[in-house]
Amino acid sequence: MENYKKKLRLLLFEECNRNCPGCCNRDWNLTDLSVCRNYAEYDLIMLTGGEPMLHPDIIRQAVSDIRRETDAPIILYTALVEGLDDIMPLINGVTVTLHDKRDIEPFLKFASKTECLENKMLRLNVFKEAGNVAAPDNWRVKDSIEWIKDCPLPDNETFLRYKANT
Repeated sequence: MENYKKKLRLLLFEECNRNCPGCCNRDWNLTDLSVCRNYAEYDLIMLTGGEPMLHPDIIRQAVSDIRRETDAPIILYTALVEGLDDIMPLINGVTVTLHDKRDIEPFLKFASKTECLENKMLRLNVFKEAGNVAAPDNWRVKDSIEWIKDCPLPDNETFLRYKANT
């Protein structure tokens, strides 16, 4: 994902089922984020939250809205993999983050569903609290990650809020 010049990090909503001590969302005033009005200017769109998979219907609506304007790759950032196989046909890839050991078994079960993962960009972020994970070869793994203070936004990335087109 490093080869894309203009990236959009799109906040679908703030709700999350975790209370991570170093969550980047605590470093941002998310209510002050502007609403994205034009998806066509980005060459990569990353859907994030909160935890997007808490509301797959919002993911589906966002993808539909984005696809009306662009065919840029859409990557979903999530820690919750239950039901993700139903979302995979709509997106170009996924970045799954394992926060602790409880996340490993559901991830491995999801990662074994090779039919829904073919030709997708697959990334796995593993926090050091989760330990070692033997991910399948088709996953690009970044392991032993730690929380980053103040979560700086990369230079080529814009952070905006999603609002459904009506």
